[in-house]
Amino acid sequence: MKRRTKIVCTLGPACGTPEGIQSLISTGMNVARINCSHGDWETRHEWIKTIRGLAKEIAPVGILVDLQGPKFRIGELEQPLTVSAGQTLTISNEDTNATLFIPGEDIWQAMKTGDRLLLGDGDVELKLGQNTRTEFTAKVVAGGIIKSRQGVTLVGKSFETPAITEKDLLDVIEAAAVRADFVALSYVRRAGDLRELRRILEKFDYYPQIVAKIETHQAVKEIDEILKVADVIMVARGDLGLQMDLEAIPLVQKKVIRKCNEAGKPVITATQMLESMINIARPTRAEATDVANAILDGTDAVMLSGETATGKYPIETLKVMGKIAEAAESSFNHDAHFDSLEAMKDNTSAVAQAAVQLSSSLKVKAIVTTTTSGLTPRMVSKYRPRMPILCASWTAKTHQQMSVIWGVESILLDSPETMDDVVQKAIDGFLRERMIKVGDTVVITAGVPAGKVGNTNLIMVENVK
Repeated sequence: MKRRTKIVCTLGPACGTPEGIQSLISTGMNVARINCSHGDWETRHEWIKTIRGLAKEIAPVGILVDLQGPKFRIGELEQPLTVSAGQTLTISNEDTNATLFIPGEDIWQAMKTGDRLLLGDGDVELKLGQNTRTEFTAKVVAGGIIKSRQGVTLVGKSFETPAITEKDLLDVIEAAAVRADFVALSYVRRAGDLRELRRILEKFDYYPQIVAKIETHQAVKEIDEILKVADVIMVARGDLGLQMDLEAIPLVQKKVIRKCNEAGKPVITATQMLESMINIARPTRAEATDVANAILDGTDAVMLSGETATGKYPIETLKVMGKIAEAAESSFNHDAHFDSLEAMKDNTSAVAQAAVQLSSSLKVKAIVTTTTSGLTPRMVSKYRPRMPILCASWTAKTHQQMSVIWGVESILLDSPETMDDVVQKAIDGFLRERMIKVGDTVVITAGVPAGKVGNTNLIMVENVK
């Protein structure tokens, strides 16, 4: 059986050539993440064109545009800067000869002598010293490497900035132009932030799935309301680790994954999963354990950031991630997971639950789902069946959006005309792709009438002929 957990890879200079992208797809990348905090759209358009072309030949790949959000960042540096504890730097909010340029009037007005700044994921810590109107001195408390465009966190301070910035709006226009499959909103605080993004997207007649990045303390508190609005959740542990005590992060991760499982919403676990492989060809034991535990907890997908975007070993990292995922999946407790979920009352969820139960009893080869919106395979995936979930869709957008859902393998078909047409086209398609073979027994879920969204109301057991 193929790996069930999906892998999101961030694109960047380490893998951004056509050859590099082809290697990622061939090695098992399911979703390509485009980080709008770095790079330009000319390059991103080339990436997307390459992905769309290669995916038709190799495997479906979703495209996720990750908006920068209201994050303060260091300006451009000529080259990465290595700093040591005890060293003194200068910081300016104007483009001067200071060591670091940190634009943004809001953060500058909030900065005071004695405050702490965390750079990136918190590896570098600075303590602010004397200041003038345009410049602070800063003592390095914890040293490391400072890079262009790294995030800046002013410890203990929060800012009521708009959820969607002017830069985000420009990036949304580009995402709409290329019809990206997912758009991720950074620094979500409440469900209203996602509704605002959806209203903006609809102005462009553009309906991607919205990914809510959980990386603020407020988002953790509001997770139940956010889940009602978001299509996908991302546990973004980097900035979350700057917003709350580190020892709380594992518990928050487990809590959010569990809530996503219960709601039947896909969840991505992200940040520093195989961080050491940016520079070293093997991960640490702790990193391997971290990836495995996220999968055992029920995450749909795991994400690589700098490991594939700027690391020395992007393809090797993806291979390692896949191997860890397969090993963890072999120990996943499917029965306990199924029993822990409450019975659902709506048609699609109830049929999906029954299909998984029936498939387990009959020990069939696969669960075959047919879908317009993707709801049916998502609900089947919620119950984590042992057998493959085969999804036949006649909508290209849905076909590509299955790339983030645990255990789902998708094919794209021509639009059906009748119920018999739906089932036969699906079976024929999976036979052609060698996902099933003649003689296999499968459970089929579908809706009558065919093509109506949210109307899954049929289960069939069929011997493939």
